This record gives sequence, C-alpha cells and structure tokens, in this order.
Amino acid sequence: MNELIECILNEIERKIQCVRMNFESETWRATVPSEQGWYLIKTNAPIEVLRGVGSPPEKRKAHINIPETVNETLKLQGIAITQRRNDDYVVYNGEAKNLKARAKEHERGHAKTYCLGLSNYEILRNYNWTFCYVAASRCEVLQNGDKLLRLAVEQAWRVRNGWPVLCKK
Repeated sequence: MNELIECILNEIERKIQCVRMNFESETWRATVPSEQGWYLIKTNAPIEVLRGVGSPPEKRKAHINIPETVNETLKLQGIAITQRRNDDYVVYNGEAKNLKARAKEHERGHAKTYCLGLSNYEILRNYNWTFCYVAASRCEVLQNGDKLLRLAVEQAWRVRNGWPVLCKK
C-alpha cells in the first residue's frame, strides 16, 4: 500500500473518537466537528436484523436499501466484515466534507443524500450504534483533507479492514 496512505490510516486509528448515537436526542452530535474527515459506524445489530428492516421509506429514495446492500456485500465472502458473537462491528465507513452533517444524515436521513437514515427503522433503536470520526485537521500527515485523498484513504481502510456490510460495492 502507498506509504502516505498507510501513514494516514495509522494516524486515524490512533486519533479516532467515538460517540454513541442517540435517536431520541441531537446532543450526541455536539462533539462531532463540522469539518472534513473520515468516519465509521459500528453497531451490535445482528446481520439478520439488518436484512429484515425493509426498504427505505418512500420519500427517502436516495437512502441505502439496507437489506439489499447487506445481501450484495455478503457475496464478498472472506472480505465482508461480519459480527462475532454479539459484539459491535463496523457496518459503514466513509469520508465527508462535513462530519457533523454526515452524522445527522446517517441518523435522520436526507431526501437527496445517499445515507442510512437509521432512525427511520424502529427495530434498529433496540441496538447500540456508534459514530466514530477523525477530522482531517487533526492529522499531522494531511491536514487539508483533499477530496481525492480522502476517498483514497476511505478505500484503503476497506482494503486493510474488510468491507462494511452497508457500503455499496
């Protein structure tokens, strides 16, 4: 792997911060900066629960179709990240121009943005959801968070750690 990308991935692992998502209150997002960077979402929701949530609400056509995406990702045998026992596992990772806005989209949804919209699924409220992030400004290796490099780091993370079940191929 490219030396710069490897260095950034190592720095992200050292500096990542996590906050428990709360579908009943917006206060959990207070610590998430309105900056560019990288993030991942973890849960203890079993894959079978994710497969059974149904399609996104009709008004949210841009949302990720969770069951369809899980089924497609699981075809990547040996590459897809799956749950061990009842532990939390990474189901999504990405890069964002604005981490706080992206956190809100994945929680609440957005009519025109490709996102999870987790709070739209009542059954998912029964499980733990964690939003972990690192702002590019906190990285000594790369502070400007250039979009192309953010994308490269996002993909390199998947090469290193596996493919999250809610990420499209």
